[in-house]
Amino acid sequence: MHKPILPVAAALMLGCLDTSWAQGPLVSNLEPVRKIEARSLTEDDNKTLATNLSGVACMRQSADARVCLVIDDQGRFAQFAKLEGSQLIGGEKFRLIGDEPASSTLGKEPQKASCSEGKAKFKDLDGEAVAFAEAHFYVSGSHGCSRKSMKFRTSSFIVARLRVDDKGKPVSHEAETTYRLAEVLSTATEIKAFFGKDLTKANGLNVEGIAVTGGNFIAGLRGPVDKGASSLVSVRLDHLFSRESPPPPGDVRVTALLLGKDMGVRDLAALSDGRLLVLAGPAQEQKHVPYSFFLVDPKVPEARIHLATIKDVVEDGESGKAEGVVVLDATADALRVLVVFDGLLNGGPREYRLPLR
Repeated sequence: MHKPILPVAAALMLGCLDTSWAQGPLVSNLEPVRKIEARSLTEDDNKTLATNLSGVACMRQSADARVCLVIDDQGRFAQFAKLEGSQLIGGEKFRLIGDEPASSTLGKEPQKASCSEGKAKFKDLDGEAVAFAEAHFYVSGSHGCSRKSMKFRTSSFIVARLRVDDKGKPVSHEAETTYRLAEVLSTATEIKAFFGKDLTKANGLNVEGIAVTGGNFIAGLRGPVDKGASSLVSVRLDHLFSRESPPPPGDVRVTALLLGKDMGVRDLAALSDGRLLVLAGPAQEQKHVPYSFFLVDPKVPEARIHLATIKDVVEDGESGKAEGVVVLDATADALRVLVVFDGLLNGGPREYRLPLR
């Protein structure tokens, strides 16, 4: 979810695109430009190779090198990685949450949810999304019931951020953590009825993509898909992370996002003009729903442009679920992006070229 520099010419071209093209993808069954060699991306034990990567974001260091942060959905740690040329190499781990709730976490720990199997102990973050902006990496838990066990864990209702220097090194040994996004999601009129409900049985709410742009934290929801629409939820960063009395979240904005039948957000990436690249996919496990890319202006969501559906990715007999995207470069004609996949060893990263016209 890297925030690239989008040239003025490119921004102008995006603004001139015919929104009627949103009726169908510009390209169907898009194939990757190349496969990225990935190594040493591991689970929390730092030994088992990861097969459940669920998010990635990068900060740019040079034309061909980036420091990235990757997350899986079954741990308490995030992992730094180096993206250089055609390689993504795992590095040191960074603890996001501890074994128990921390008194330093901002906001109120959520207490009530309607997960059908009740409450479970504080465990992993269930990390689903990563973003980078202005010297900070942000990582969001799912903010929903566990998909398989249908239990409520307060550890999944946390957003963490860590500050890094210009070389991508952490400047602190601890992440800042907050429950305040959970407060926003549980009280926003348009979506509060789905908060804390079972994901598959009750169309429950969960976060799978985040972006940070213009001082706003934007959460993309995989569910619920209500009346054919998913949602983007925007709130000011100074509400989520203020250590003083937080400002009232009166500027929370919930935007309905019509992506397609049974389709929800899987990740977000912010462009420098405020638009979002949306990686979308099945809201549940619907086999007929393709993984797709959309270009969305949050101010005019109905004018979203369906850029592409991507061809199924299969490795060693395993099908990958597109879960994370980083924008590597932008021109007037295309976006160059990196995609990581849940279900594939080391995330099975691929590079794609997304046409803009």
